[in-house]
Amino acid sequence: MDNWLSYGPCLAFVITTLINLKVFVRAEELSKLKAELMAYASEHFVNRETYSDNHKALQDQMLQIHQDISDVKNILIGIVNRNSRRN
Repeated sequence: MDNWLSYGPCLAFVITTLINLKVFVRAEELSKLKAELMAYASEHFVNRETYSDNHKALQDQMLQIHQDISDVKNILIGIVNRNSRRN
C-alpha cells in the first residue's frame, strides 16, 4: 500500500502527460483519419491498373512518334540524295 502512495503522483503525471500528448486514440478519431486518408489518396494517386493502361498507351504513342520521325528522316535523306545526284 505504501508503494501506491509513493508512486501515485508519478503515475498520475505519466498518465496525464500521455493523454495530453494524445498517445491514446479513440475509434471515432481513427475512422475519421481513415476517411481523410482515403479521400486524399483518391484525389492524388491512381490505381495500378490505370497507371499500367496509361503507361502502355504512352509507350505506343512514343513508338508511333519514333516511326514517324524515321519516315521523315528517310524522306529527307532521299531528297538530299536526289539533289546531290543532280549536281
